[in-house]
Amino acid sequence: MRPLIRSLFVLSLTAGPLALAASPSPGALATAGAVSATSSSTSVQTRSEDAARVDARVRELEATIEGLRGEVRKIQEQDDARMLVIGDPNVHSLWP
Repeated sequence: MRPLIRSLFVLSLTAGPLALAASPSPGALATAGAVSATSSSTSVQTRSEDAARVDARVRELEATIEGLRGEVRKIQEQDDARMLVIGDPNVHSLWP
């Protein structure tokens, strides 16, 4: 019985913050509504600026990924060439 009570207590500790996070307080909703009502014209401009920044960041990350892919390809080609010359380093006559 004691482990059941202990587990219910731990469950209540973990479920409490999740329940509070699921339903925001009325004050937060009122503030968000007032802010969105006053800045609706600037939000469109802000969204386009944010979209431009995100697009630039995506292009930068894609370029970085392509560079990394090139490096991986180069290392793989070197390993393949080494494998052709030496053979598999894990397969030799003294290996049990």
